[in-house]
Amino acid sequence: MRLSRYPALISALSISLCVFANGALAATHGHTAAQKKGKQSATRKNDGVFVNNHYVLGPVMKMNGYHSDQPTVVIVDKGSHNTYALQLQNRGVVRVLTISNAIGSQDKPTPSGRYVATGKKQYPEWIVPKTIKGKKRLYKPYNQDRSNPLGVAAIYLNKHELLLHGTNQPNLIRKSVSHGCIRHSNRDISQLYGMVRAGTPVYVVRRFRGTVLNKSDFGLRKAS
Repeated sequence: MRLSRYPALISALSISLCVFANGALAATHGHTAAQKKGKQSATRKNDGVFVNNHYVLGPVMKMNGYHSDQPTVVIVDKGSHNTYALQLQNRGVVRVLTISNAIGSQDKPTPSGRYVATGKKQYPEWIVPKTIKGKKRLYKPYNQDRSNPLGVAAIYLNKHELLLHGTNQPNLIRKSVSHGCIRHSNRDISQLYGMVRAGTPVYVVRRFRGTVLNKSDFGLRKAS
C-alpha cells in the first residue's frame, strides 16, 4: 500500500506521533524537575523561621512583650547605636527591647563578633585596666561613688574584657566615646540585665540588617 495515496491517514499518523513525543518529553521534564526539587529540599532545610539552622535579620522586625521563660539573644548594633534583645516566640523572632548605646571611640573601637555572657553584677566595682591612663585604680560601686563609669549594673562577656554596662555620663549615649565597652543609661541596662543569663549570646555587629543568627542561639536558658 502506497501511503502517498492516503493523505488523511498520513496526517492522522503525524498528529499521533507528535502527541506521543510531546507526552514523553513532558513526562521526562516533570520527572527531572521533581528530582531537582527533591535535591534542593534535601540540601536546603527550612525549619519554620530558620533555613539550614540559620536566621538572617531583616530591616523590619515585629515587637512583642518579653517572655521570661524564653531565651534571649542580644544584638549590639554599632551603626545605629542601638542594643536589641530578641526572642523566638511562636515560631517567629521578635524584638522585646530596643535601647540606645554608646560604643568605643575611633582609637579604641568596640570589636565586632559573637560573644557569650559569662556573668552579671549590680553595682559593680571597677578595677581600671592598666591600659587606661589618668584614672585611679579602683572605683567603688556606683551607689557609693557616682564617678564609677559602670553605673548601676554590668554584664560581662567572654572576650576582650568587654562589658555591657550603665554609665555616669548619660549625655554621651549614642556616641562613640568609650574605651571599647558598650554603655547604656542606667535605666536601660537595668531592663536588659533582667533578660540576660549566663550563656546568653551577644552579637556585636556593624549593622543589624543581614546579621546571621544560629538556631542554637535560642536554646534552653540557664539559671542566673
